[in-house]
Formats: sequence, structure tokens, C-alpha cells
Amino acid sequence: QVDFPVCKVLFTGEGDVLERVEPIISEKYKLEANVFRSEPFFLEVLPKGLDKAYCINKLLPLLNIKREEIICCGDGYNDLSMIEFAGVGVAMENAREPIKAVADYITASNDDDGIVQVIEKFWNIRP
Repeated sequence: QVDFPVCKVLFTGEGDVLERVEPIISEKYKLEANVFRSEPFFLEVLPKGLDKAYCINKLLPLLNIKREEIICCGDGYNDLSMIEFAGVGVAMENAREPIKAVADYITASNDDDGIVQVIEKFWNIRP
């Protein structure tokens, strides 16, 4: 029995099974939860409104940083909110199309040092 607040539920399984389950869970809990696939084999369920953008927004005042000053990179549906939120939202080349569609910039894949390329491009840092 769980006797503490649950901040996230993660289902793992075959992609085709989770593809069928996702809309059912999304519809049933649409008022209480964010439901999304972060990978073909992961289905995540979080409290409504709690996502990466929300968390980053909470950190900004503590770090004395403005939203326009941040770059957020991601490749999964769980990264969508922060990519949209950031001053510069970056999708990895291996991201799914809906993630790329909202990004300001698309970098190389995770396997091809895409984050390094973002740092070099936007901060003019060279090794």
C-alpha cells in the first residue's frame, strides 16, 4: 500500500501496447494528470500542470535567471513543455516530429554530441 504522495507513475511495456493504453488513461484522468510517452516503451503520468517547464520556472527566481536567458534541449514528449517555455528551445535530431515542430533550433542527435553543438553555437565556446 502506498501511504505517501505519488509524484509520478511510469508504465513500461511494448510500444504498441502503450500506444493503445495512452489515450484511455489520458481520457480517464484528463482533469487530474498529464499523460505522455517519453519513449516508445515508457508511458508517464504526472499531476496536472507538473512538468519540466513548471519546475524550471520555479528555479529561475532562485538562480536570478530570466526565462529568455535559458536554453532547453530535449528529444521526448516529456521535454515538450520546457522546449516551448525556454528562451531558446532545442530539439535533438533524434526527437519525434512534434517536438521538432515547436523547437526554435534543431541540433544533432544525442549520439552525435548535439548538446555540445548547442553550447558551441549559442555561447561561442570552443574546445
